[in-house]
Amino acid sequence: MKRLKKSINIAAAIAVALTMGLTTGLAVAADCDDEDAVKTVQKKVYKKSCKKCHGSKGNGKGPGAKGMDPAPPDWTAGTEKSDDDLYQIIMEGSKDTEMKGWKAGVAKAGKEVSEDEAHTLVCIVHGFKK
Repeated sequence: MKRLKKSINIAAAIAVALTMGLTTGLAVAADCDDEDAVKTVQKKVYKKSCKKCHGSKGNGKGPGAKGMDPAPPDWTAGTEKSDDDLYQIIMEGSKDTEMKGWKAGVAKAGKEVSEDEAHTLVCIVHGFKK
């Protein structure tokens, strides 16, 4: 009986560890319906830092995008990237592109975005789809 209880406890501990390990790496989605938060991040972050390359309409045709190879994506056509992928790109940057990360320690001092702002930027990206 003691072995059975010990086996059940070990199995439960493994299940909890696996569940936590599988969920801790996932980005938590922002409330895209929170219009005030979206407008604030559009003004504070997108217009100041993203628009120059991604364009005011999210079409990848901002003045800073000229000559970039690859060019910034056109989000007006939508994106096949998951919310988690977009969040990671915003925070960490995108390899082999001009897209640099915006998290603390990666971005220039004073240019960092918070995790909440990054999640809201994901909402903004989806909002460009026509």
